[in-house]
Order: sequence, then structure tokens, then C-alpha cells
Amino acid sequence: MIAIGPHDPRYPRRLRELERPPDPLWIDGDAAALGGRAVAIVGTRRMTTYGERVAREIAGACAGAGVVVVSGLAQGIDSAAHRGALDAGGATVAVLGEGITLFLATVRGRRRPLVPRIRATGALVSQYEPSFCARPWMFVRRNATIAALAEAVVVVEAGEESGALITAERARQLRRPLFAVPGPLGSAASVGTNALIASGSARALLGAQAVLEVLGLTAPGALPSHVDPILEALSYGALDADALRRRVRMSEGALAERLLRLTLAGLVTKTPDGRYRGR
Repeated sequence: MIAIGPHDPRYPRRLRELERPPDPLWIDGDAAALGGRAVAIVGTRRMTTYGERVAREIAGACAGAGVVVVSGLAQGIDSAAHRGALDAGGATVAVLGEGITLFLATVRGRRRPLVPRIRATGALVSQYEPSFCARPWMFVRRNATIAALAEAVVVVEAGEESGALITAERARQLRRPLFAVPGPLGSAASVGTNALIASGSARALLGAQAVLEVLGLTAPGALPSHVDPILEALSYGALDADALRRRVRMSEGALAERLLRLTLAGLVTKTPDGRYRGR
């Protein structure tokens, strides 16, 4: 573990844009990961199955393009984003709201197995002394650090009072491109993201490619229509899920998974009447 200040050449240059850059910044892992191309993916701890899948897909697409995924390693969307980046073979940075040593001693559940994987390819980061216990006010500053480390910020799911909305506001203040994933009307997990879109504060994110485009990158592995049976079927016109499943002879689960991937890649859209259309 190392501690570096703003005048250290290893200090992430984007953090210097903060009014009060963390001084020092504690890093456990590869300090170089904090200086590369980076996207922050954040959201509620009370994620839905939809939110988890979207967070992992977007993170995986970013990691596949060589972009570091930054998040807060909280339960829910944050952890899903870290996992998605790691499963895609990429690097991820976890910005903690407490001291690193204390976090390592107390972390439990599904987050614990993520820790050695994050340290192996990216880093755990904190602006607090290693044994400093978390306090509510600390997470506000942590969220500003997450926004500053990234070149763009994505909010996947956020409730009305989600801390992810603080990250979104810091992104706006720092003039970072801000995206929000639209969710079902009435969903408690999407009240915040839908409000960001409705107010014009964030762009509606319909696919990972939109995030990568603001970084001047392209999502890898996008399949041309002639090799993908779903895109080939949709090339003749929009189809509902049942008709599409019969056409491509896939199980309901496999079709849903593939449709999500194609949607996030920007290759498929859903029409207002619930059908799918190729782009």
C-alpha cells in the first residue's frame, strides 16, 4: 500500500480537477490503473435483476475496450460493475468510503471474493487513513473522487435518495459526460435515473457504445448481421419476443440474454409496442 499526494508524478491527473484533491491518496494495487481511460459505473445498493445485468454488461463492454471501470465497491450496482469488468478480463478501481486496512478486515459476503481480483488487475483506493472507520459524510467526498477519476459517468439504477445521484451531480460539476439507464416507470430503483434523464441532466443510455464513443473508442466483438441469427431475423422487420424465439429456435432465457447484449451494443432497439427491431 502506498500514499501519494497531488505533487507526486503518480497522482491521477484528473483528481487535480477537484477543489480539494485527496491528500494523500492511499492505493493498494496498481497505481497506473488510476491514470488510464476510465468510466465510472454506479448505482443503488438495492439493485434489481435488470440493473445487475445491465451493470455487468456495460462494465464488460468497457473493459473489453481497454477502459478501466471505476466504482465504489458497495453492495448492489457497484459490485456488479466491478464483477462485470473482471469477468471480461479488464481492470477496475474501487474507491472506498473508509480506510483500506479496516475495509479488508471487515468486508464480507459477495464482495469479499472481489477484493483479491481487483487488487490483482487494478486497485483499492481511499482518501482516508488505513484504519479510519466509515462515517456518513465520508461517502459524499468518496463519490466526488469516483466522478473525478472517470472520463464519463454512468448511473445504472438510483432511488430517489441514492448516493449515486451525488456522484452524478459531481460529474455534472466536473463537466464529465453523464449517462443514466432508463428504467420501468414506477420502479423504485429507477426513480433517480429516470429523473436525471427527464431533467436533461443525463443522456439516456441505450447501449455501451454510446459511452465508448465519447471516449473515441469502439465496443469490441460487435457481430455483423450476417453472422448473428437474431439480427438476421430482425433484418426483415420488427418481431415480438415469442415470434423471434420461434424464428431463431432459442430458449427464452438464452434469447433474453442475447437480446440484452445486442441492445447494449446498440444493434437492437425495442419499439413502443414491445417488439424488437434491428438497427
